[in-house]
Amino acid sequence: MPGTNANGEEDPADGGAGEPGDDAERRAAERFVSDLLARGEAVFEGEEPTARTTHVVRREDDGRLTVRRLRFH
Repeated sequence: MPGTNANGEEDPADGGAGEPGDDAERRAAERFVSDLLARGEAVFEGEEPTARTTHVVRREDDGRLTVRRLRFH
C-alpha cells in the first residue's frame, strides 16, 4: 500500500512506510466509532440524532471517519 506525500497525495515510492503507530491508531479510532454506532450513541452526519446520541460521525474525503461530540451523558 503506498504512502502519502506532504500534499496528501499517494506516493508509491514510499511503499506505505509511515509512523509505526499510524495503523494501530487508525484501527483504534475505527473501533471506537464502530462501538459508538453499535451502542446507538452516534449517528452519521445528516441522520437525525436520537435522545441517546452523543456523537456525530463524518466520513472524510480520504475515507477516514471523524467524530464530533454533541453532548456529555
